[in-house]
Amino acid sequence: MNIAYVVMDGYQELIDAQGEALDERRVLEREFAQLGAEMTAVRWRDRAVDWARFDAVLPKACWDYVQRSSEFFAWLDRLRDLGARLLNPLELVRWNSDKRYLLDLRRAGVSVAPLVYVERHTSLDLRAELSPLGWGELVIKPAISAGAYRTLRVSSLDAEGVSEQLETILRDSALLVQPFFPEIPRDGEWSLVFFGGVFSHGLVKVPSGGDFRSQPMFGATAAAKDPPPALLDQATRALAAVPGETAYARVDGFVREGMLQIMEVELIEPYLFLEHGGPLAARRFCEAVIAWIDGYGRR
Repeated sequence: MNIAYVVMDGYQELIDAQGEALDERRVLEREFAQLGAEMTAVRWRDRAVDWARFDAVLPKACWDYVQRSSEFFAWLDRLRDLGARLLNPLELVRWNSDKRYLLDLRRAGVSVAPLVYVERHTSLDLRAELSPLGWGELVIKPAISAGAYRTLRVSSLDAEGVSEQLETILRDSALLVQPFFPEIPRDGEWSLVFFGGVFSHGLVKVPSGGDFRSQPMFGATAAAKDPPPALLDQATRALAAVPGETAYARVDGFVREGMLQIMEVELIEPYLFLEHGGPLAARRFCEAVIAWIDGYGRR
């Protein structure tokens, strides 16, 4: 069994620069080998790759797709035309690449954190749209984003430079506007990791003092934590609302009045925090991938 672990250009340099971050590629390489599978790191932008020769294509480290979304979608089309097996499935990756999917989850009854979705090139008056909501401080991000890419925390839409930044984002993509959630810097953000639809491990990420971003690259800390049964049930129901089967997923959210408010359901390239999942976390991931490949013909 031959598995492509898809990476961005400059992947290893980025991992080396982060220092303390776990190189998931090395860990998964060893685990797959012990299960009789070979995992090969391949750049998604390498035009010479024959993607059809792999039993599965894992886009786990294509972290630059948000800056190259048009090129990324063309790559997905190429995989489809070649009959390559993308995992998670191509339809889910397309669906998950734009945060519009949060509206689908909300319509399905999932407790999604409050948001307003603004279409690309819109002439919508955001002030008029948001004024009745009384949100005050805002967090604004592109609809296609990851790792806090182009994410703004603003006290007012009238603050200096905000209009220009919004116009820049809307030239390239749709826009997501949310209120600032004080629960995240105060209590942290949950990440609940699932392999093959089954819960693997949980953790809480706490932003560094004065920041609101929960990514380790911005100084946030993470600690393993078992979710209360009610929170796990809410995350499981959110994953069940996804339109397809998943080999891996990370459900992110914060708690408000005992309810998990979903911020993301990440199905493309989430960092899995394997170091917080116990000694068998990587094995569970690899087993889920192999089970998905073995069952591919029945899907």
